[in-house]
Amino acid sequence: MKNQKKDTAKRIVRMLGLAILSAGILTLSGCGKKSEAAREVAIAEGKALVEKGRGAVPACVACHGANGEGVEAAGYPRLAGLNSGYIEKQLKDLGRKLPPAGVVIESVAKDYSKTPRIYSDLTVFSPGLRHDEVMSSIAKKLSASDIHNVAAYYSSLPFQAKPVAADYEVLERGQDLALRGKPEYGLPACVSCHAPDGEGFGADFPPLAGQPAAYIVNQINKWQSGDRDNDNLGLMRAVADQLTDADKLNVAAYYANRSLTVKGK
Repeated sequence: MKNQKKDTAKRIVRMLGLAILSAGILTLSGCGKKSEAAREVAIAEGKALVEKGRGAVPACVACHGANGEGVEAAGYPRLAGLNSGYIEKQLKDLGRKLPPAGVVIESVAKDYSKTPRIYSDLTVFSPGLRHDEVMSSIAKKLSASDIHNVAAYYSSLPFQAKPVAADYEVLERGQDLALRGKPEYGLPACVSCHAPDGEGFGADFPPLAGQPAAYIVNQINKWQSGDRDNDNLGLMRAVADQLTDADKLNVAAYYANRSLTVKGK
């Protein structure tokens, strides 16, 4: 009798466990469906804004191409296939107001135990500012949902890079910088952050392959001048400060010459 009761109890426990597991799976499945449905809505709304614009916000296709491929001759960057988190961050940073000159910063308390610290995001070490003559004014007009939707749409697009021809010596020197860096000066290789083929890595390290050479040079110039200062831990600012004019042209030509296929997400 006791054994029968024990067996019955075990069966009940197993059944409860299976029921809880099944409920969890169904819940996760439901969340997944809701999440996917929300993403599809975001992509559709982002597509509409990208193609048609709205009010004072011009259509993105006017500068970034019909399929987000960018414009090589004008140096307008490609957005197709970029990480959505990266696009969101850049638009937010472009839309930030520049700090007023002469801001007085209070000294940090010597007793660090009494000073609250929140390291939820590495960008706490950076002002998170990115200034552009054209994009900053546009980004300021975008709502948070606009930014999310546009990022979702562009990240969903596939992309096939068309290598841009360049002088062999230029490509060779650019490749050396990309793959080796300048270890004698403490300059890391581009691939150490931007991935082996320049395809980028996550939301913090964007792709370089398939970007117009003029855009890459322009961004390095902005890092050097301080017009762009929204990188984690100031990594790119430190790298850019060590690049000569020839370095910039060579590495930009190398990445514009790379083949890359992005399937979209």
